[in-house]
Amino acid sequence: MKRYLVSIFVFLYGTQMSIVYCQSSIDMHEVQVTAQRRLSDTGIQKTELDTTVLHQNIAHSMSDILTQHSTLFVKSYGRATESTAEFRGTSPSHTQVLWNGMKINSPMLGTFDFSTIPAYLIDNATLLHGASSLMRTGGGLGGAVDLTTRPMFNQGYILQYIQGVGSFDTYDQFLRFTYGNQRWSSSTRVVYSTSKNDFKFTNYDKIGHPKEYNRSGYFDDVHALQDVYYHDGKGNRFGLMAWYTHSLRGLPFLSVDYKDNTDFKNEHSQDALRTVLSWNRTFNRWMMAVRGGYTWQDNHYDYFTTRSMVSTDITHSRSHSQQGYVQTDADWMPTARWMFSANASAYYSHVRSEDKSPYHIGDNYNLGRPEYALSLSAKYRPVDGLSLSAIMREECYKRDFVPIIPALFLEYQIKRKSAHFSSSEGNIKRFLFKASVARNYRYPSMDDLYFKPGGNPSLRPERGITYDGGLECSMERKRLSLKINASAFDSYISDWILWTPNAKGYWQPSNLRRVHNYGTEIMSTTEIRMKHQWKLALTANYAYTPSVNKSERLDDNDASYGKQLVYVPRHSANLSGALSWRTWTLRYQWTYYSERYTTTSNEISYITGRLCPYNMNDVSLEKSFQFKYLHMSLKAVVNNLLDSEYVTVLSRPMAGRNFEIFLEIKPQWRGKGRERNEE
Repeated sequence: MKRYLVSIFVFLYGTQMSIVYCQSSIDMHEVQVTAQRRLSDTGIQKTELDTTVLHQNIAHSMSDILTQHSTLFVKSYGRATESTAEFRGTSPSHTQVLWNGMKINSPMLGTFDFSTIPAYLIDNATLLHGASSLMRTGGGLGGAVDLTTRPMFNQGYILQYIQGVGSFDTYDQFLRFTYGNQRWSSSTRVVYSTSKNDFKFTNYDKIGHPKEYNRSGYFDDVHALQDVYYHDGKGNRFGLMAWYTHSLRGLPFLSVDYKDNTDFKNEHSQDALRTVLSWNRTFNRWMMAVRGGYTWQDNHYDYFTTRSMVSTDITHSRSHSQQGYVQTDADWMPTARWMFSANASAYYSHVRSEDKSPYHIGDNYNLGRPEYALSLSAKYRPVDGLSLSAIMREECYKRDFVPIIPALFLEYQIKRKSAHFSSSEGNIKRFLFKASVARNYRYPSMDDLYFKPGGNPSLRPERGITYDGGLECSMERKRLSLKINASAFDSYISDWILWTPNAKGYWQPSNLRRVHNYGTEIMSTTEIRMKHQWKLALTANYAYTPSVNKSERLDDNDASYGKQLVYVPRHSANLSGALSWRTWTLRYQWTYYSERYTTTSNEISYITGRLCPYNMNDVSLEKSFQFKYLHMSLKAVVNNLLDSEYVTVLSRPMAGRNFEIFLEIKPQWRGKGRERNEE
């Protein structure tokens, strides 16, 4: 399989490079052009996902997007079930998530469920790998995901409606109304998704391998997002974003579960409201911003049985959390070679958690926690092509200060004389070397500290140090554009928090583990513009991420030393292709994960010791129709084209081949100042 992966990427890159070399024999009049990269991007390792990628499929959540278009590993229990993202072999709690500048990780768990974000509600997503996450926030020992919406000034009126119908009684609907002039931008989005999600699968965990249906996998999700922006024409911009979610989801039964789902109910519901108010001002050499936000979440989890018309609770869990936030930023560029930045933020989180379970009855905790952070940075370009950046960050939780968090970044543009232009075609080349080193800390979540039974108030912050280095190359010539980013990283995380069972029968967290993460990431995007309106776009990602336990052995029977962490694949890859001609678009998506171990000893002598590697193949065909006052498109999607049987989590079967059909309707208005938004 390794040879198979290497062959694919060698073929892909070789094909791209051969096209470049074949075109290099064309004689062109040369004109030297010099372009400077933004100082704010000095040394950053990042992946940017734009609107085109995010809005390809209304049924996709952010977990689907990250799986198919990034090097992150997404641990998913299936569609509309918990999906967490992991950078570079770290844990889900080491991935920080921001929405329009506000952290939205659960203050209880420290993680975030990406299945709860429809991709159609996001306009831009930036993945900051490793040390680069310190540009936005602390605590991202693996990295950070920065999600944003954007204003649509000067767009006039836009109405968009999409209806999707799929297998397993799945229905997806999306409605958006947007208005934008020179000063105002308003966008209203509503997403509604529902499904029985009762797909059929072969149960290999039961004797005889019977055919069964996914039980209790239903979901019913509603999202509403409103954003309003105002620009006064004097450098001030104001914004208000509000996002409400109501979600009701059945939690699918395990494939080893023999219970009758007519007697047992396993259900999770969530209501959430997130709001952000912002002000930005640009003047002279200054840029200033102030943001404030509020998050409210109400989570219910019920597991009960009903027999003889009598319901009996097995687990009855309730959690209510609120979080307030304020942040201020300032950037100053006294000259073209210097840039200074300052950032200060304050969060206050309050959680009330109560639980009835076989181990506990009553309140877990009812506590609040303030968090403060101050970041100072300086960026300097001593000579053209060389940029340096330094960050100093300090964080405080309640009255506990973590040590100073430093980060250093370097970027060198190896080839700056990068352009050759003629009247009809151009050739732009950029070859960058980037490197960074940083220390980082993550404070324990409130469940880590206070959950009953098991919370450990004595936990220390997790601490890590990361080294990064990589090359970025971009080219453009005639009908071809190509960008390749290859990086290597080496990371050590100490005091890793791990929940383990204790002698009393319940789980408890401790600072037990020291983990060594290292590896490589390769990202490539290619666009070929051919004759007769043909266009081919390719995106390829590959990650090699050993994540090895280097902790001292707990006892003589501890066989976890030197072994790969559970559920972390060493190899992951994906390839996306889009071939378009006039009003037709054919898309293909391939995703691969190598084997994942389910035990800390990586024991494979028994069948449940590992999860087998798997490939996923999806394909779609879209046709657009343009009328005088109406734009329409019809799309057919086949997911899991080869009907692969696989699991991403033990005893959680995934759907086989399934189908979706989408109809998009977008009326066209003619009016003064109107510009169509081609998403």
